[in-house]
Amino acid sequence: MTDSVPFSRPVRPAPVPGDAERAPRELMTLPGASRDIRRWRLVEIRLGGRWRQGLLTVWRRPPGSTVWVVHVRWDDDAAAAQGQPWGWFLFDEETVRPLPEPDDPPPGRAPFHGVWRDALTVPSELAGAPDPDGADRCWRLAWVRIGGGWRSGLVTARRRPGPDVPWIALARWGEDKQSSWLLYDPAAVRILPPADAPGDDPDTPDEPDGAPAGERGRPEPGAAG
Repeated sequence: MTDSVPFSRPVRPAPVPGDAERAPRELMTLPGASRDIRRWRLVEIRLGGRWRQGLLTVWRRPPGSTVWVVHVRWDDDAAAAQGQPWGWFLFDEETVRPLPEPDDPPPGRAPFHGVWRDALTVPSELAGAPDPDGADRCWRLAWVRIGGGWRSGLVTARRRPGPDVPWIALARWGEDKQSSWLLYDPAAVRILPPADAPGDDPDTPDEPDGAPAGERGRPEPGAAG
């Protein structure tokens, strides 16, 4: 007889005082319809005694509840070393707070010439074929200049369609349908450097810098971004 092997389950680190509080199961399973508001927003969340950068994607008010819970993801499932890189948390502005939008002036160079313009869209037929080994796939939080403003986004692929052409990035912002290949210009597609290791991504020499620091404010459920 062989020993039975239990199914593996995500391992959650023990909470540390000051961490964001996970929404209790009893709250998330109340009978009735919840009020959900989908609003993507780059945030910091306190987990394991430190701040992690993440993407808040859903605000939820459970039926009959006076509190908001939020869905936050801080890593890709495939890249997470252990545990579950997302969760539902009770909203508390002391443990879940928005990252500041970029507030620097537009570059003087083309195509901006001192005026902010949206990131340049690359037609999908010009994006080229994906790397057969999946080497161009990634999961990186980013500020994306779209629709005349900054949008909280996620870059899921980066590649160079040819030897002498610029880098491009597949970016998503908001709903899944809001996505496009964009010219990987560090002024308009700003990938956030890891919070625990500031600096440029060694994978790509021309990786954009992170968003500059600024005043923080409470992320309201209906706020754009």
